[in-house]
Amino acid sequence: MKPHPIAAIAAIATACAGLVLTAPPGHAGAGASHHTTFAFGASGYGTRVTGGQLPVTSDTTGYQVVGCTDRAGLRRTNDVADAKVPGLGRVSGVRTRVWTTQRRGVTTSHSTHRIAALTLASGGLGSLRIEAITSHSRAFHDSRGFHTATATGIGSITFTPPAGAAQSFPAPTPDRPIEIPGLATISVGKHHGAHDARNASADAFAIRIDVIPTDTSVKIAHTHAELHAGLTYGAFHGHSNATRVVHALTTVVHSGPNPLTVMPCQGTYGAVHRKSLAALDLSGQLVVRGLTSQERAQQTSHGAYGYERAAVARLDLGHGQLVVDGIVGKATVRRTDHGIVRTARGTMLGAITANGTPMTFPRTGVLEIPGIVKLERRVVVRTATGIKVVALRVTLLDGSGAVIDLGEAQLQIRRLSH
Repeated sequence: MKPHPIAAIAAIATACAGLVLTAPPGHAGAGASHHTTFAFGASGYGTRVTGGQLPVTSDTTGYQVVGCTDRAGLRRTNDVADAKVPGLGRVSGVRTRVWTTQRRGVTTSHSTHRIAALTLASGGLGSLRIEAITSHSRAFHDSRGFHTATATGIGSITFTPPAGAAQSFPAPTPDRPIEIPGLATISVGKHHGAHDARNASADAFAIRIDVIPTDTSVKIAHTHAELHAGLTYGAFHGHSNATRVVHALTTVVHSGPNPLTVMPCQGTYGAVHRKSLAALDLSGQLVVRGLTSQERAQQTSHGAYGYERAAVARLDLGHGQLVVDGIVGKATVRRTDHGIVRTARGTMLGAITANGTPMTFPRTGVLEIPGIVKLERRVVVRTATGIKVVALRVTLLDGSGAVIDLGEAQLQIRRLSH
C-alpha cells in the first residue's frame, strides 16, 4: 500500500457508507421528550488512544452518551474547547451531540461529532494540522423498517516541516493513506451499519492516526447510534461472566470479565445468548476450565422476565492444592404490575477438595485455608430493580492481594413510565 503523495489541494469529505443523512446534523427537533416503544442508544467521542506510550487515563476526549432509553426528544452535548491528548497532541473545538427524535412516522437515534482542529507536533519533525473533522451516525425506523446512515468528513490536512513552506494533503482513501515520515500515518476511518426486522446499529469514525514517535494509534471523531424495537414494558440492564479479577495489588493477576455476555436494553426476544471459553490461566497458579455465560430475556405489555447465568466447570489452585467443581451463578428477575421477584435460585457449588480431602463450608459461608485462599460462597446483593450474584469469591492469601469472582451474574429491570 503506497502512501499518498503530497498535493497542494484541500481535503474533501470522505465518502458516506450506507444511506446519506437526510436531516441537518444540528437539527434535533422541537418539543418535549416523550415515551415510545423503541429503545434508543447513542454515543460519541473525539479521540481514543490505544497502545504505545500512554498513561492509564488516556481514553476518550469529549465523550457523551444516551444510554438505554425509550424517550424521544432527549438531547445531550459535550464540548471541549481545548485539550492535550497524551500520545497524540492537542485538539480544539471538540463537540459531541447525541439525541433522539420521533416525528412524522420516523423514529431516530442520532450521534454527531466535530473537531475544529487537531495539531500534532514533534520537535524537529515538524507539525501536522487537521481541520474540520466530522462524523455522523444515524439509526432510524420508518414505514419501510429499520435503516442506518453514516458520513464522515475532513476539511483540510496541512503539514508544516521544520524548514520550508507548509504542504497540503488530500483526504486519505482506503487504499492510499497519508504518510508523514517519522511523524504519523493517517488512514481513512471506517463505517459500519447493520439492520434487520427489529434493530439498527450504525458506527463511524473519521480517521485513524498512527503516531510514530509514541507508537500509539488514535481513532478520531467516533459516532455510534442504535435503535431497537420491542420496548413495551421495561428496560433490561445486566451481564454475566464466568470470571473477573476484582482487585489485585500486583500485575501478576490481571483479567477482565470473561467470557462477558451483556444484556441488550430490550432483552433477547426470548432467545438464549451464549459464550464460552475452554480455559483461562489467571495467575500461573489459578486455572479455571469450562467457562460459560448465557442470558435470556423477553417482555410483553404486561411484564418482563430474564436471567443471567455464568458457570465454571473447574477451578484448580496450586496444581491440586484446591479444586472446586461446578461453580454456577444465576440471577433471575421477573417484573409485572404486581411487583418484582428477584432470585439467586440456581446458584450452586459442586465438590470442593484441598489436597484431595473433601471440604465443606461452615454456616458463615466463608471457608479459609490459611496462607493459601479464602472462599466466600453465594454473595448476593438485591436492589429495588434487580439482583447481583457471585457464586464464589476467591481471595488469594499469597501476597498478591487478588480477589476473583467466579460465576458472576447481574440483572435489573427498570419499569417504563408510559
